[in-house]
Order: sequence, then structure tokens, then C-alpha cells
Amino acid sequence: MVIKRILVATDGSATAQDAVAWAADLAAPLGAEVVLVSVIDFANLGLSAGFGFPILEETQMRVLLNQELNGAWSERLREAQVNFRTLVREGNPAPAIVQTAADEGADLIVMGSRGRSGLSELLVGSVAHHVTHHAPTPVVIVPPTAISRATQALAKSVRLEMRPSGPVAAARR
Repeated sequence: MVIKRILVATDGSATAQDAVAWAADLAAPLGAEVVLVSVIDFANLGLSAGFGFPILEETQMRVLLNQELNGAWSERLREAQVNFRTLVREGNPAPAIVQTAADEGADLIVMGSRGRSGLSELLVGSVAHHVTHHAPTPVVIVPPTAISRATQALAKSVRLEMRPSGPVAAARR
């Protein structure tokens, strides 16, 4: 299987950023393109309206999300010099991710895991669970600890400098 296009689903969370970093590390040596997608679920945004979050107009939300996708959320891709595009989709995140992967001809889907299980997953649902069962292509779920384990292994052979965008390796002296 040749991987030419990787779809990475992100919501800006720490686990999603781990997935972006993992995909960047995979895409760089392969010369694969990354399609970074985030999904706005307008139907369920009202659920957080009473918790102190400002209600944004839909157009404002699309603009802000697009800025985040092309800014901080894609910084790791720029650092790795990976060719990437960003997309903002609307709807239920799980089916939207599956449909976007099909529409974009993705060879692989990469996403983070929230680590929900048991009752929490049953009540809230799992985007990752739906995607793994309905995607037209292989799916990699990057667990929250995957990047930290990789960083620890790397630290044994190099000195790490912490930067706002994450750890940066330098030759150990």
C-alpha cells in the first residue's frame, strides 16, 4: 500500500495535536500530502451555550476555525515541511470524517483518541469508534500517550528543547 494522502481529523485538543504530530512524522519521509479537517457540529453547539462560552455566528465560527487550522493546529506540519491542505466541514463529526476521507481519496485516516470508555463512551458516543467501523480506508487512532512515549525514546539519543510548538530535537553533546 502506497500512502499518498493522509486525512487527519482534528478538534484542536491535545490528543488531536498528537495525531497531527504523528501524521507529520509519517508523511514527511513518504512525501505524502496531509488533509487536515475539522468538523463543526452546529446542531450540538447549543449544548455548551449555557456554560459561559460565547455564542458565535456560524460564519464567524467557520472563519475562526479556518484560522486555527491554518495557524497553530498545523504548525507541526509546517515544521516537518509536509505539504498540507485544510478543510472545514459541517455536520456530525464521525460521518463527516468518513465522507471527507472518501471524497478526498485518502489512503489513511489519522485521529486522536479521547480515551473515553464505558458509560462515558456509551452516552457521548465515540467519533473514533464510528470512523474505524465505517471508513473506506485504514484508520490509525493515536492514543494520548503515543507521542510522549516516542519523545521519551528520542530523548535517550538527543537533547530535547521545549518550544511552544512542542519538543525539538538537537544532537546530544
